[in-house]
Amino acid sequence: MNEHDHSTRLIWGIAIVAAVFFGSVGLVWSTGAPLPSKALADVPPKPKVAVASADAVAGLDKRMAALEAKVQAPPAVDTSNIEAQIKGLQSQLAAVHTQLGTFKASDFDALRTKLDNAGTTPKSVKTTIETLQTDVGNLRTRFDQLSQQVASETATESKSSSHKSHSRSK
Repeated sequence: MNEHDHSTRLIWGIAIVAAVFFGSVGLVWSTGAPLPSKALADVPPKPKVAVASADAVAGLDKRMAALEAKVQAPPAVDTSNIEAQIKGLQSQLAAVHTQLGTFKASDFDALRTKLDNAGTTPKSVKTTIETLQTDVGNLRTRFDQLSQQVASETATESKSSSHKSHSRSK
């Protein structure tokens, strides 16, 4: 490529870019939207907010004081009903423990021996006795677990009751 062709292409490229530039500027001006004369970083001024009346401010202050009072004083919960139920369960458990204390799973062995000596015991009766023996063993375990739960709930309740009485006396 010779220098003359290269210069001609360069001139035509500059002319096309200039035509596109001036054409776009002319298009913007012809639509009536002027170019911005201020910097784009300028922020428009804030709109003025109407000043609140003294009555509205006083009402908000009262509401705020009422909310703060609610937050500072937690609601008192009446747990006497729950305490009575726990004590009732504790007494019922004590009664069951007394009844269960006299009855043991080994008592079924003596019964099974007597029935075997009788000779005419159906197999279903033997199965029922074995099931009862297993259930009585499981009942003792469940009873111990339940007694521990009631004892821990009673201890927790007495701690919360003492905490309530301390917090009320302050």
